[in-house]
Amino acid sequence: MNLYYLLNYVSILIAFLPLLLAIYLKIKRVLFVNKWKSVLFQIFLILFSLLLIYSRFLEPNTVIQKETNIETGFKSKIVLISDLHVGAFSSTKMLVKVIEEINSIDNVDFVVIAGDIVYHPKGDLRTLLSPLKNLKYPVYLVLGNHDSERNRNNYEEEIKAIVSDFNFYFLKNNSEYIEELNLYIVGLGDLWAGDADVSKISQFSKDDNLVVIAHSPDTVYKYDKSIPQLTLSGHTHGGQIRIPLIYKWFIPSKYGFNQGLYNTPRGKVYVSSGIGNTGLPFRLGIPPCIDVINTQ
Repeated sequence: MNLYYLLNYVSILIAFLPLLLAIYLKIKRVLFVNKWKSVLFQIFLILFSLLLIYSRFLEPNTVIQKETNIETGFKSKIVLISDLHVGAFSSTKMLVKVIEEINSIDNVDFVVIAGDIVYHPKGDLRTLLSPLKNLKYPVYLVLGNHDSERNRNNYEEEIKAIVSDFNFYFLKNNSEYIEELNLYIVGLGDLWAGDADVSKISQFSKDDNLVVIAHSPDTVYKYDKSIPQLTLSGHTHGGQIRIPLIYKWFIPSKYGFNQGLYNTPRGKVYVSSGIGNTGLPFRLGIPPCIDVINTQ
């Protein structure tokens, strides 16, 4: 059995273990020093277990929408999602829920999927990703580090073939032009995979309306002269398990990107907190999010 699928099952036991321990202590009437300390310890175990159960089963399956207005000089309505991580920790059922949520949003110009489509998938990849074909808006997609891992699993060609059949725009260091919006979209390869060719941005002038999609927000600090009006990213998961004072240490960004809008010397950057999970199948304090971005 794949290690990540095993971890998925083990996490269920982890979530309920403190509760089971509290029940055991109650039945066996085990005392620690005195009765009241034992009772308080049992209450702590129950509350801790409830927190684990919430972060394992409830929050990861609760999709929210967040709407943000951004001054860019051009007008559009963009839906941004990232880090779907379809595979070990996220089911096709969750993907269906996300697609239905997006399709319920009115007047969307296009959808951006900012990388990490899969995460150690098991089974037929086309079947796992099939709900994506039901998106009713144009889709622009780039890969992330888990889609094109160096010297490990590389799903690039398979994902490219699948999403091309869905009539998505697969972008890797190339661009597309949306005539109705007078807008160029550049999609970059993944920074961690060493595939990001930022020179593709330099062909555009400051007078062009330009949106760049880059899985890792740190990519913006590789930009040279040309600065887009907006870069759309993911990768960070917003910390995923937001334990106060600790979670920021584990966010994979050298430049302090977390989630939301940033004004940087390389232009405005919007970072999605993502849909799926990595490392552990838990989310706490940062539920799966569909970002609705109104540029103006």
